[in-house]
Amino acid sequence: MKKIILHAALALALSMNCYAEGIQEEVVESLATAQRFTNDGNYKKAIEEINYALAKINELTATGLLKFIPTPPEGYTLIHKQSRGIGGVASLAGTAGATAEYSHIDGGTISLHIAIGGVTGKMASIAALGSLFAGLTQETGVGQTRQIRIQGYTGTDFFNSNDQTGTLSFQIGDKTSVTFEGTAIQSSAILKNLAKSFDFAGLEKNY
Repeated sequence: MKKIILHAALALALSMNCYAEGIQEEVVESLATAQRFTNDGNYKKAIEEINYALAKINELTATGLLKFIPTPPEGYTLIHKQSRGIGGVASLAGTAGATAEYSHIDGGTISLHIAIGGVTGKMASIAALGSLFAGLTQETGVGQTRQIRIQGYTGTDFFNSNDQTGTLSFQIGDKTSVTFEGTAIQSSAILKNLAKSFDFAGLEKNY
């Protein structure tokens, strides 16, 4: 049974769309080492190698997320983007993610967060649940929360006109969330415009 699992994991690693060939080689080598440890009956070391391989696969997954970072909206500049794979086992922080930050000459900023797995991969669902009750206490000029639809996906839109901050979050499937956060923005319209250029369907299909 253990051999079957190892062979399946190896096949998965080899079939992945690899963005970092060196990392893929590490995955293959680590799984091969795990199989040798399994054959020798050293299951503790085999598990260590498998967990290491899973961590590297998460790195590959995170690297692949970078292609979903959209181009900056008009007037904004992409300051940085980065990916992060997290561990080889279930994590509260999720298993993979990517972030990007855009800035405007007038001081406004937009942050984009893509999270897969863990609690962060379900943050949009939590935000949507909160929005069900938000309408009961909303006041004009304070925080306004509502549900919107973009490209066939439901998002939770929050904007605070007092401090000019906003958040727009989407739950894609059961384990993936996409969140846009803005500061020093006049409305949440800029977040919606950026969301309209995001490939939600591609993200759902591949992850």
